[in-house]
Amino acid sequence: MGIGIKLLLAELLLLGLQTLLYFGAEAFEGKPHNVAKKIDGHIPFVPAFVYIYVLWFPLILLFPLALFQVDPMAYARYQTAIVADIALSLLCYLVYPTSFVRPEAPDTLSGRAMKLVFRGSYKGLNCAPSMHCSMCYLVLHFVGFTPGLPLAVAALAAPIALGIVISTLFTKQHVLIDALTALPLAAVCILIGNRLPLTALLHWIQGA
Repeated sequence: MGIGIKLLLAELLLLGLQTLLYFGAEAFEGKPHNVAKKIDGHIPFVPAFVYIYVLWFPLILLFPLALFQVDPMAYARYQTAIVADIALSLLCYLVYPTSFVRPEAPDTLSGRAMKLVFRGSYKGLNCAPSMHCSMCYLVLHFVGFTPGLPLAVAALAAPIALGIVISTLFTKQHVLIDALTALPLAAVCILIGNRLPLTALLHWIQGA
């Protein structure tokens, strides 16, 4: 099995694990707390941002592949941070489940796409901290702190990651507190990644 196939397989397994645990956690969560605040009412609902929002999936799938090509050890740190992000986020959701009332999407092309996204979470839970945001913060960190990352990769990944964070608010998938609480979570995950890089995964990919 080639390195490229192993890299892709590792990403698919991580995304699959995150999805399984994310939705599985909803089955065990108690009554959610409404985390919407007055300030969130001033952020408009713009369904067209859904097209930026869904870029999260290719970003999280493809960015680590580019990272590995530049610095395999940075890749190992990034993957540790991602695993920590998943584990700590799920712990937060189980201890303090959160939600809020989403608006009704209009009957337009973007609105229909938005309705599909809303239905993606069958309970509408797991808001704070936002994993969409925390993982985008991780991407932004590694874009800024990985020497040798091609300018084309940085110029593509950074605006997309930032755009996704913004899109979570304009699509009403998240409220402001969800994006803000994702910042300290990402910082903790970066520290964990720096201390405990997934060298075993790296050795498996490299065939060492």
